[in-house]
Amino acid sequence: MSDDGDSFEDGADRIEASLGSIEAAVERVEKAVNDKWSTVQWVGIILIGSYLWSLPGDIWHSKWRYAQAYNVAESDVYIQEKPHDCAFLAAPLGEKYCHHDRVVLITRWATSTTGKPIASYDDGKTWNIFDPPAGETVPKLSTVKEVIINWEKKDD
Repeated sequence: MSDDGDSFEDGADRIEASLGSIEAAVERVEKAVNDKWSTVQWVGIILIGSYLWSLPGDIWHSKWRYAQAYNVAESDVYIQEKPHDCAFLAAPLGEKYCHHDRVVLITRWATSTTGKPIASYDDGKTWNIFDPPAGETVPKLSTVKEVIINWEKKDD
């Protein structure tokens, strides 16, 4: 009889150990489910990531950077809004087979050798005589007056 009692106790111990293993496994699964990120969290991370990805380009092409590069005041830098007609999500939805390239236009002004005010709207390639605004003094040497950033549509 003692053999039967020992085997009953051994069986009970094995069942108890098995239940302990099952409980531990269930706790691990429950922890994994609770620690799993929700879809909303993933969408938020993707949106924040895409915003951060676009930041360097926005900073590089900022008014501040162009003002520093061309030694003009930020108020003399004009950046046009980028058109959205080539955007994938613009109506009608889908690929538009086009994109917009940034075009930097630099206006220079100076005084000609004959003493007349001249301006160049193509970064000094060609010059035209002009009438300066009242109260403004035209510099003797070629100086950047303003910087304009436009967009040119290109077909892909």
